Amino acid sequence: MIPTLAIDPGASGGYAWRDAEGIVRAAALPEGMTAQVDALRALAAGAPGLTAVVERVGWWMPGDRPNSACRFARHCGALEATLYALGIPRRDVAPTVWMKSLGVLPKEKPGRKRAIREAMACRYPHLTVTLKVADALGILTWALTQRGDGQP
Repeated sequence: MIPTLAIDPGASGGYAWRDAEGIVRAAALPEGMTAQVDALRALAAGAPGLTAVVERVGWWMPGDRPNSACRFARHCGALEATLYALGIPRRDVAPTVWMKSLGVLPKEKPGRKRAIREAMACRYPHLTVTLKVADALGILTWALTQRGDGQP
């Protein structure tokens, strides 16, 4: 199996991965760029051939605070640069694309987030699925399904 990493780069985002043996794990993104780089470097070192799927985010919307948008853009850029420097090929996926694969979800964000968490808790009962890792698990599930080696 190809080791696969999925990243939800949100402020309270997480990452999920399936290793070469097929074991799925997930964790909240560590705080700070150094901790994130260290976590991804350790993951890549133990998973030769690792590929990544990252949620495509970063649109500024009227009403967003400019300083928050800039901080988020730097955070996403740091993750992109980390993957590049570690030699991890990456692919982006729009939130609407991977979420569509989960079926009908509530339109309002709090209900949608809870529904995603519940769906991922059912799919991965060996994990403690929190709101921080649920989207990353959803992205991972979508990526594995696209390759034809996802879980039923």
